[in-house]
Amino acid sequence: MPRVKRGVTAHARHKKVLKLAKGYRGKRKNVFKLAKNAVMKAGMNAYRDRRIKKRTFHQLWILRINAACRGHELRYSRFIYGLELAGIKINRKMLAELAVNHEDVFAQIVEDVKKVLPPQGEPADLDELRKRFGTKAKPATKMAYDEPKDKKKDEKVEEKEEKAEVKEDPKKDKETEA
Repeated sequence: MPRVKRGVTAHARHKKVLKLAKGYRGKRKNVFKLAKNAVMKAGMNAYRDRRIKKRTFHQLWILRINAACRGHELRYSRFIYGLELAGIKINRKMLAELAVNHEDVFAQIVEDVKKVLPPQGEPADLDELRKRFGTKAKPATKMAYDEPKDKKKDEKVEEKEEKAEVKEDPKKDKETEA
């Protein structure tokens, strides 16, 4: 059996790990054994912190929205409830962006929310909501760009119904003749 020399693959593997450990302090950057542990630990931290980053940004957006709402004499929780009642679907990232950079647009959204909100401490008038949004207690939220899709579906349904009526008419004629 021939002898297998693994120097080339081992060297390549070591080079790959040491390249990832570039910039580390002390022996962690050039001793393979230490670099391997440092790179593995760094990978675990990066994986965990990618999720923590999302959590942190979500908290930041909520803080910014709350601060902007307080400027309009409204609490964050009431504001979000009012957005739902008004049928306005904007995510927190965009709301925070509007609150910081476009105060006039945010103020308009707050005014729309205040119109829909019931008085403090009272539940929303479900009858009024049902009139406005249909049979559901909460409004069905739709974006402006969803409407053309619904119209197309309605047109297709109407076309199918017309075709079905056309197919039924010749059968009725044959039955009446017999």
